[in-house]
Amino acid sequence: MNTAIIPPHTPGANPPPPVSVGYGALTCAALAITIGALSGSLSALFLWSLDQVTAVRFAFPQLAFLLPAAGILTVWVYQRWGRDAGRGNDLLLESIRLQKGVVPVRMTPLIFAGSVLSHLVGASTGREGAAVQMGGGVASLLLRFARLPESYIRPLLVAGVAAGFSSVFGTPLAGALFAVEAPTPRRPLLRMLPLALLASFAGDFVCKAWGAKHAVYAVPPIVWKDFLSLKMLGALLVAALIFGWAGQLFVRLHHGIRTCFTSLFAPWWLPPVIGGVLLIAASQTHWLVDYLGLGTWSTRAEAVTLASAFTHGGAYDLSWLGKLVLTATSLGSGFKGGEVTPLFFVGATLGNALASHLHLAPSLFAALGFVSVFAGAAHAPLTGALVAAEIFGPGFTPLFLPVCWIAHLACGKSGIYSGQYKDGPSSTPKKEPQEEPQK
Repeated sequence: MNTAIIPPHTPGANPPPPVSVGYGALTCAALAITIGALSGSLSALFLWSLDQVTAVRFAFPQLAFLLPAAGILTVWVYQRWGRDAGRGNDLLLESIRLQKGVVPVRMTPLIFAGSVLSHLVGASTGREGAAVQMGGGVASLLLRFARLPESYIRPLLVAGVAAGFSSVFGTPLAGALFAVEAPTPRRPLLRMLPLALLASFAGDFVCKAWGAKHAVYAVPPIVWKDFLSLKMLGALLVAALIFGWAGQLFVRLHHGIRTCFTSLFAPWWLPPVIGGVLLIAASQTHWLVDYLGLGTWSTRAEAVTLASAFTHGGAYDLSWLGKLVLTATSLGSGFKGGEVTPLFFVGATLGNALASHLHLAPSLFAALGFVSVFAGAAHAPLTGALVAAEIFGPGFTPLFLPVCWIAHLACGKSGIYSGQYKDGPSSTPKKEPQEEPQK
């Protein structure tokens, strides 16, 4: 029997006749494409803005001395106007998982401005958090503007997450899978996948139509006979475990810094000041300055970047640790952005270091770390494998999937998104109350 969907109506009036599920599905599909188009446009503007402010930061390195002031401004704005929006991706994924509560629309302008400001002064944050939250804010805007019932909340928020992730990274398949896997890793919301795919491809298409460019990393094709040796299999197993432990280290350090600042019972402005001063010190240190900002490119030819990690000698043994610590410090002290791109950097440089000691191909192990540290910390191994397929080529999927899965297991249950292992209302089927026997 088909379930009816009741659209909103004027209080006091007779309720309208039920609308068929087919009508609701078409409405969701149209809204998902709209969310994708709007999110893709915002992501294109966001990526362009990040390039511009990063170029300004390289031209004027003295901007790093504004880090404490930028941190204070960001925290104050979120305290004054942000409210629940300060929880960012945690709030968005929780709304999807628990099927209740629409994320605030103000999340979109706040995270856009906060992320651009953080990158202007050199905080070590990413971009996925901003794009995903902007997608969620767009979905909330449409939900409120169209006065849609609560049954539309989860599917449209899933569409917003998919559109944001796919458009900012150029990975439509991975973006759709991330939206259904990240909220509940144990039970992905696979029935939402068609809607997520619509929004994801729409967002990616529109973002690229605006002229947005995504980085390309050269990794030689896999020669499968080289992976049949015990040495290579052992190296892959050890690397997968180390990638998972690196993800766990980031999660624990990030949460530990945030908890430490919270337990200080200090004025609200003290954490961004402390974090900003530490980042200023890093900016004045030759071997740490490369790990500020996004890290995807640099004006210095000898700098360690995400691209250089795929070349021989393109990273130092502890490059991954420098980026990990600075990112945890930036996010833990109140600067805004995301975690995924820094985790890509951590994984790629860690893979490069492992390959140099094992005398193996640095580009391959950089690619493995690129996706596996993220897959472990986000508890999204399937998404990690699809990211590898879309960025490096589909031929890498059979190798990358088990490595991502081992990294996910090695990371434990702690992750960059809180509450992933808490069951929502639909995670476990409710038992129908049984009638008591009559006496």
